[in-house]
Amino acid sequence: MLFRVIGALIIAGSFFPVAAETVVLPISGAILNPSARLQARSSTLHPAANPLLLLAAAPPEKVDTSYLLQKVKDWREASVSHEPGMPDDAAVSVGKWNLNDVEIVIDWITELASKSEKTIRRTIARAPIRSRLGLTDEEVQKGNLNRVLKQGALLHTDIALLKLGIHHYIDLKNLHWAFDDGRLSPQPNNPHWEYALRLINEISPSPSKDPMAKQWYVATTAYMLSIRHLAYARKNIDSALKKYPSDSRILLYAGALHETWASPVSQNIQLPPSREPAFESKEKELKQARELYLKAIEEDPDVAEAHLRLGRVLGLLGHPPQAIVELRHAAALSQDRQLSYYASLYLGYEFEMISRFKEARDQYERAAMLYPSAQSPLLALSHLSLSEDNTADAIKTIQEVFTLPRINRKEDDPLWIYDLSYVRDSDELIQNMRDMFGELP
Repeated sequence: MLFRVIGALIIAGSFFPVAAETVVLPISGAILNPSARLQARSSTLHPAANPLLLLAAAPPEKVDTSYLLQKVKDWREASVSHEPGMPDDAAVSVGKWNLNDVEIVIDWITELASKSEKTIRRTIARAPIRSRLGLTDEEVQKGNLNRVLKQGALLHTDIALLKLGIHHYIDLKNLHWAFDDGRLSPQPNNPHWEYALRLINEISPSPSKDPMAKQWYVATTAYMLSIRHLAYARKNIDSALKKYPSDSRILLYAGALHETWASPVSQNIQLPPSREPAFESKEKELKQARELYLKAIEEDPDVAEAHLRLGRVLGLLGHPPQAIVELRHAAALSQDRQLSYYASLYLGYEFEMISRFKEARDQYERAAMLYPSAQSPLLALSHLSLSEDNTADAIKTIQEVFTLPRINRKEDDPLWIYDLSYVRDSDELIQNMRDMFGELP
């Protein structure tokens, strides 16, 4: 119970209650004592470094062209037959492939798609390649590989989402690190996210002009953020910002990522001496979050979540008056109970910081009315009473915390999942993406 009380305190300006959750963070540095059990990447399969060029020009004795073409054919058949969102035979089968086999196919497809339209047309007009890619006459005439790229991207996305991939090796250069309740452990990179990203980025004439590509970026990034896989989300967001620099949702996601990195759950991790986080200090991360939220609001002034988070960040940076303006704006825009709860809690805190205790109390009491089982408003009210030298009321209020029903901490008190509130619709976004990709013939 003591941990439950302490864990919900919002009176500390940087409160961020996810210490007991698993977070995948970007961390750099040398590997400490790599275990002999870590399997080195296999080099026993196809050696092609540039399969497209080898297929076109290499002597048969130097490259097994038939093997490459067969893997392309198998991969293409799987991507066409895969039903979006289902752990069907196609997805399960490719998920079990040796990663070298997957990579020679992805290398070949993306290398081909990156060529000029003339080169693509000439290459896919060859009967062996056209038949294995299952292209239409129109696609051959236009040199259009978008259907191949999109169906392949969905296949690998679903393998990642449904956890169907089998890691045949651990790449020591691409480890991600999971931080779970004080414990840090290395994890192999999930390569299927990378495969899907590479395929999406080759959509012609540009993924920035393709609605399906944008939906893929939004949906998969929201999913990664919703399960706190921040290291994966970072790569998506960095790529998305280059393609959609004026998209308010992408800007919101980027700002929230930096806000999360500024939080104790990221800043206070204990790392081995040879490792360091691949993000900045709390103040620098908060300032980056502020700039991204400001851009998001500039693009769409009616996004309540952006005003809420900008207000929170401004408060953490020591600017209560500006924070109050943004938090009030968020409260006025929102009809959502959970978002209104956050706005009231943080407004109360900012009023308390400038000794406007009556207004602070009103906001904390409003938060308590929105979520009667939440402990955070009571803890805040107790602290406020202490600030007003009302010890008796402070004790009475804190005692109420111990009488609250305990059903589900995240539903009782949404402050536990403040860092996930902006991606509550991730499941819906993933389904929308699957619906769009599922319409491909």
